[in-house]
Amino acid sequence: MRYLILLAFILLAKHSIGQGNDILQYKKHFDRELKLWTNTFNNFNLSNFEISDTLGFDNNNEQSFTKYKSFLSIYKPLVTYSFDSTQFLDIYSYQINLERKGNNYYANPDMDQAVFLCNPGLRYWNRIFFGTNSQWVDEVIWVSKTKFILAGITKSSDDRKLPLILLGDTKSKKLEKYVTKDDSCYQNIKGYQSRKLKRLNITGL
Repeated sequence: MRYLILLAFILLAKHSIGQGNDILQYKKHFDRELKLWTNTFNNFNLSNFEISDTLGFDNNNEQSFTKYKSFLSIYKPLVTYSFDSTQFLDIYSYQINLERKGNNYYANPDMDQAVFLCNPGLRYWNRIFFGTNSQWVDEVIWVSKTKFILAGITKSSDDRKLPLILLGDTKSKKLEKYVTKDDSCYQNIKGYQSRKLKRLNITGL
C-alpha cells in the first residue's frame, strides 16, 4: 500500500512539473532547426519558459483560393510546409508584400505582420496570429503533421527584445504562448533574419 501511495505521489509530481512547460519536449528542435534563432539571445534556456496564455486562431482575414496559384508563384520559396505537405504556414506575405519583376523581387514592408495557415484540402486559408511592431514572429517550423512552433519577439517596457514562443496545433486551432522568466534573456543588437528570405533576390528589406 505504501508503495502504491509513493508511486502515485511521484507520478503526480511529474505531471505537475510538466504542466506549464510542454515546450520542453521540443527542445531538440531549438537545438537544431531553431539554433540560429536561439543563438541571437543572451542566456537562452528553454527550461526557463512558462506558458502565459492560450490563444485561439484569429480566423480574421480569410483568403480567396482564386489567388492561390498567383500567390505560390511568388511566395512558395518562403512558405513552410507541414511534414505531409498538406498545409503550409506563411509569416511573410502580409508584412513584406512582394512585387515580382522577372527574377527580382521588391518589398513594400508593413510594420504589422499576419501569420496565415493554408490547408487547400479543407479549403482553409486564414490568419491565425497578428503581429505588430512590439510583437512578431521571426521563424516557423513544423514538429509534427499538425503541430508547429512560431518563434519570435516581444518587446519589454524598456524596449529589449525578449523571446516569444508560440506552440500551435491545427487540430485544436490554438496557440500556446510561452515567455521566459529570465530577465537576462534578450536578443542581441544584430537580431535575426531567416535564411528563407535569402532564397529570393529581394530589394527593400
